[in-house]
Amino acid sequence: MTVRFTYVNYKEDVAMSMMKNGEDRTASLKTAVESAGGKFLGFYGLIGQDFEVVVISDFEKQTDYMALVMSAYLGGAVSEIKTVTCWTGPELVISSKKIQEVSYTVPKS
Repeated sequence: MTVRFTYVNYKEDVAMSMMKNGEDRTASLKTAVESAGGKFLGFYGLIGQDFEVVVISDFEKQTDYMALVMSAYLGGAVSEIKTVTCWTGPELVISSKKIQEVSYTVPKS
C-alpha cells in the first residue's frame, strides 16, 4: 500500500460556498477514496500553505489513485491537485538494497 498526501485547491466559487454554508466535505471525500479502492486516513484544512486542504489516503494500485484524481478534476470542484507519496523506514531499507540492481549512468553533455 502507498500512503499519499493529496493537496487540493477548490475552485473559487466552491471554496466560497463551503465557507458561507459551513460545508464539511469529510464524508464525501471518504466515500470517494473508498469507492476508488483506497483507504481514507484523514482530511484536514490548511492555513499558511499554498493549498486549502489535504486528503490522506492509502492505495495499493496507482491506477486506482489516478482514477480518483481524474474524477476530482472532472467533477469540476477542484482547480489544482498536488500529490506527495510517502514512504516508511522499512521501505527505505528495501530500496537501498535494490540500488545495486539499478543501472544508471549520468549522460555526458
